[in-house]
Amino acid sequence: MFRLFVLAFVVLGLTSCSKSDNSPSVSPIPDVINGAVISFRATPLNITTPDKSFIEVSMQNVRYMVTLNAVPQSQSNALVLFATDTVLVDDSKEFANLGKDAIAYHPVSGNEITIRFNDGRKIFAYFDFNTDFGGTFGEALISTWRVPNDPAKPTQKARDDLKNFLSRYNDADGTGPGISPTYFFVDVSKL
Repeated sequence: MFRLFVLAFVVLGLTSCSKSDNSPSVSPIPDVINGAVISFRATPLNITTPDKSFIEVSMQNVRYMVTLNAVPQSQSNALVLFATDTVLVDDSKEFANLGKDAIAYHPVSGNEITIRFNDGRKIFAYFDFNTDFGGTFGEALISTWRVPNDPAKPTQKARDDLKNFLSRYNDADGTGPGISPTYFFVDVSKL
């Protein structure tokens, strides 16, 4: 009987000390992300100088947060390019109360963003009917983007300002003589 008790004690001890495989595994971020842009938010230094942007991308029911920080070329880890610089369409309207310094529009123009990392990773994301675009542009500028009798509707100035702003991602000095893009350090995390 004593031997049976010791044997049971040893077996129980061995099984309780084994490592459990029930812990959730963290899947890595894929080298290629190809999905839809849910939301694009910019926090520029001013309307002609991109600084920080946040892009939420959905691929196969997984959401990724892509963070863009403008940096000198020597610190850049990726090239960020938009297919077009058009943002607003005739049906675009301001939505949600984001405070006096921020604004967002929905729907926006179809567009594609390509991010090519120096290490070979890639992100291809497209703007579709569900995408919203916005950012923190400041109360004074935003007030010029609202039609007085229909404040949710963007003015032509809003269309032009945002088109010129988006073009700065591909060409940092806009209509100036240079053709260098804005350089970014890009980070990707899973939401």
